[in-house]
Amino acid sequence: MHRTGEPGGCAAVTSARSAPATLSSAVAGLAVVLASTALAGVLSGGRWLGFVVVTVAVVVAAGAVLRSLRVPLPLVAAGQLAALGCLVTAVFSRSGVLAVLPGPDALGELRTVLSGAVQQIRVGVAPVAETTELLCLVVIALGLVAVLVDTLAVSAAAPAAAGLALLCVVAVPASLADELLPWWTFALGALGFALLLTVDGQRRHLVWGEDGGPAGPAGAAPGAAAVSVVAVVLSLLLGGAATGIGTDGRLPGTGGGGGGLSGIGVNPFTSLRGQLDSGAVVDLFRVRGLPERAYLRALTLSRFEDGRGWMLGSLDGAAAADGPVALPPAVGEPPPGPVVEVRIEPINYVDSWLPAFGVPLEFADVGPDWRYDSGALTAFSGQRRRAEPYTVLAVLPQPDPGQLRAAGGARGPAHIEYLDTGGVDPRVAELAARVTAGTGSPFDATVALQRFFTDPRNGFRYELQTTPGSSGDALVDFLFERRSGYCEQYASAMAIMLRTVGIPARVAVGFTPGNRTRDSRVITTEDAHAWVEAFFPGAGWLPFDPTPLVDGRGVVPPYVAAADPAPPVALPPAATEQPPVPTPEAATGPSAAAGPGGGGTGGGSGGPGIALTWLTVVTLTALAALGPATVREGRRRRRLRLVDAGGPDAATAAWEEVLAESADRGVDVVVTETVRGAARRLLREHALDDEGRAGLGSLVSALERSWYGRGEGSDPALPAALGAVRASLARCAPQARRTRLLPRSVLPDRARFPRRGGPARRDGPA
Repeated sequence: MHRTGEPGGCAAVTSARSAPATLSSAVAGLAVVLASTALAGVLSGGRWLGFVVVTVAVVVAAGAVLRSLRVPLPLVAAGQLAALGCLVTAVFSRSGVLAVLPGPDALGELRTVLSGAVQQIRVGVAPVAETTELLCLVVIALGLVAVLVDTLAVSAAAPAAAGLALLCVVAVPASLADELLPWWTFALGALGFALLLTVDGQRRHLVWGEDGGPAGPAGAAPGAAAVSVVAVVLSLLLGGAATGIGTDGRLPGTGGGGGGLSGIGVNPFTSLRGQLDSGAVVDLFRVRGLPERAYLRALTLSRFEDGRGWMLGSLDGAAAADGPVALPPAVGEPPPGPVVEVRIEPINYVDSWLPAFGVPLEFADVGPDWRYDSGALTAFSGQRRRAEPYTVLAVLPQPDPGQLRAAGGARGPAHIEYLDTGGVDPRVAELAARVTAGTGSPFDATVALQRFFTDPRNGFRYELQTTPGSSGDALVDFLFERRSGYCEQYASAMAIMLRTVGIPARVAVGFTPGNRTRDSRVITTEDAHAWVEAFFPGAGWLPFDPTPLVDGRGVVPPYVAAADPAPPVALPPAATEQPPVPTPEAATGPSAAAGPGGGGTGGGSGGPGIALTWLTVVTLTALAALGPATVREGRRRRRLRLVDAGGPDAATAAWEEVLAESADRGVDVVVTETVRGAARRLLREHALDDEGRAGLGSLVSALERSWYGRGEGSDPALPAALGAVRASLARCAPQARRTRLLPRSVLPDRARFPRRGGPARRDGPA
């Protein structure tokens, strides 16, 4: 081998460097592709992976060509970005200069495509369909990541820093998906990073001279260190701001304020799991000209996926500017009912949906930024905005029950979308058939299903607090075990049951009529509601509300009130009255797949080295996933033992466990709070029931006696008090699976656990 000081040494070293650099670039691209498999948790189908492979290949090839031409390193990244821009223009635009160069027209097309992608992200629930708009966004995002990883791993010789970019690729889908990502996505991402480090080590070995001279350009090590520090800081800042960690499955923009606007919008999807936000009451709309009580619809949800709930279908409509707007094609003419002109004044409402009553005929004063989908009866915009006061001319459907019975059902091609049951459990269809047995028409069947939920004799209750069931299927749990929930669960259940008996149905999201003032109605956040819309020929989509509201906020349309009463349906005892008997079907839920024997790896022919690598990656991934939960369980057991044993540290251990339970649910106690002040906040934040309140009061009293009393003994009622608080937290503030696997209380922040001598002044009862 030539030394650098011998004839031909420079050429030899250059050759030695160029070949490993090309290999490092290829492996960096492979690492991006492997990490991108995490997108399987938020994108349906597999076409997107092909786009990712092509995109990464273009970036890697561009870098290899530019490095072979000895282009300065900063210009290599610029050339890769240019190649990425040409690829995006060629694939997602029709106006590129010479088909690949991004001219002004092409940039305008791409801007429209990306706006559509943002809209789909805002209203979608993972996994979303791989539309052209989302594919464009994936190509751009993963292309930029590929350029960044290539620059860090090859040009800057800092592959460890490149791992942070790869981690972000995995972290974004992990934060947005309701369920844990498939284990193999983590394994593939870890494998890509391991290969990147391995190839980098080989490259460094090859470019070192036989005398152990330094590899790479002078000062590469300090430069790599600086790049690593900058990458860490940027990853923490950008990751925390952009990925939306902790959104519990919602895509960015689905809730809260946006764009600097303060206001509250309707969550654009409904789910069979979850809990309504019970925060402060905020006025949303002031309505004038509404002659009777009616629901204010914001949007309709037509797509059902078993285990995930109801989601928005595709929207495509004309501009909802001043002037008449076409009715749904399936209706043909306005449904029977009075025509009203309603003035709606948004107060604190900011969202991409423009609510309307009944079947809109005409919008006025809405501006050019709103569009209207006549099939979905939904007015929408490409981004969240605060609408100006607007007027809606609409029909409030009031068909005659006899006409509805004579109309029959609708089963044509136009309604196939509204009959899809998404693989619902057969027990749900059997129950729907029992409830509707003996009804003479689809209308009577619909009324029977609504009254099945609202009739007190059937045991359904309206509650904001829900607990998980045992079957692994939220719909089955709701119908056969708990029989308690809120409007989203009732609407979801009735709509899917209607579909099982052949009646087109969907879920509507919006607001109840609100409260009447002297000359208007005021609709607040407390009026947010979900109900069912069923389709009948000649009448169109009619609202039915299965939620057993007892506060008078619901609306009973005249055609429902005039229908004949339905007898109660005999059901097996609910789970709250008789514990459910485990069945083989219960083992098919999501948790069963993660249990022993739920998955495995088959034998391979790659040799013991590859098998050992895979085993190591999987083991490290499992330890990383289960480590925090294991630490949390160990701390819990230690504290419970101290509480059961009594002694001077029992009360402190009980208090620390309560604060840890609260921290796991996202509510920390800061060091400046008193014990009783902290207790009051825990009661408020977690909405503890009477048993929890009593237990927390006893625990605080025992803690004060332990810290400031003369006795050293422990309160014998302390274990029971702690048990009551923990049980109340489990009932009133159940933890999501993600927070159980990654508990926040294991973070090294001891400020949330004030000990003896901390601020614990007596300041009144808890």
